[in-house]
Amino acid sequence: MSAISEVSQPRLLLPVALALAAIRGSSLPWVTIRTFGGDQRNYDLTDIKGGIGIVVTITFIVMIGVIVGVFKRLTGMTIMSLGVAALGWMAAISGMLLTLLWSLIPSVNVAGLDLARATLSQGSGVVVTVVSSLALAFMVVRQLEPVRSYAPSTHIAALPIIVLVPIITIAISMHSEWLRLGSDDAKVQALIAGDALYGSGLIVLGLWLCVGLWIGAMMINRSLVVMVACGLTFVVAVIVEMYALLVWAGGNALDWLVPAKLERWTTVSMEPQLFIVLIAAGSVALMSILGFVPRIQRLQINLGTRVKSTSGLWYSDVLGGLVLVLVVVSFVFDLV
Repeated sequence: MSAISEVSQPRLLLPVALALAAIRGSSLPWVTIRTFGGDQRNYDLTDIKGGIGIVVTITFIVMIGVIVGVFKRLTGMTIMSLGVAALGWMAAISGMLLTLLWSLIPSVNVAGLDLARATLSQGSGVVVTVVSSLALAFMVVRQLEPVRSYAPSTHIAALPIIVLVPIITIAISMHSEWLRLGSDDAKVQALIAGDALYGSGLIVLGLWLCVGLWIGAMMINRSLVVMVACGLTFVVAVIVEMYALLVWAGGNALDWLVPAKLERWTTVSMEPQLFIVLIAAGSVALMSILGFVPRIQRLQINLGTRVKSTSGLWYSDVLGGLVLVLVVVSFVFDLV
């Protein structure tokens, strides 16, 4: 008889979906290089020597975990988590190496924009891989003592999940293009990412600190932990909102100040990612305020129960299906 009842554990679809998302993240851009001609080159794990072998090996480990999980769910989840954890570590290390490389590039500052740093940026694949591997590891850790004694293994507070989605969206958008300087007529363009702007490093650090706090709030479902996470997240969200508004206002002002005779050769345009950050930061600030309401804090999702008592659809399967849809859609976009 297993010490942990199978009923108290999440169903297998969600862990498999998270493992596939981490593997998918390895083929998304880890490093992005932008040229002043408006071109962009992306590099992922499969582009390095031995990268394809690493991905194939981890995929094989995940397949073994899936087979084992059919008979021993927790054991299978642990095998999958250990496999994708290697991808998560490599993604995190690549981010640190990129930071080191940034420090070696001479700065070319123009109106608060580091044009030299703007040519090199972290890709969205790092965020997807790290978050997916952490989420799978979190599901395994919640099954074990002493964490399991603080919160039921399949009961997850709804607020952290709702807040984490826009925070992760902001973190991904910080490494995407916010501004486009130049025009097609002049054939000289500069794509300015959010992480190339002055002070963006502190904002990214604050975002990841918020991610860590909300993951902790899911693991230890206590009111004090949630309120601390809400307080810090509100401050970070307000800073991000003001930061993005300043970039938007500054870009419009710069575009307005450019003489009309030069508009054919030089323009300043805002990319959609900037507006995504504006909307996401506003929603995060609002949800952080609502997080101080005890009734909101008590809202939970039980991954071990059915959506309706008479249906065969489980909450964990719904969440896992949503993750799988996102993975499939990202593959389709690559093919298109």
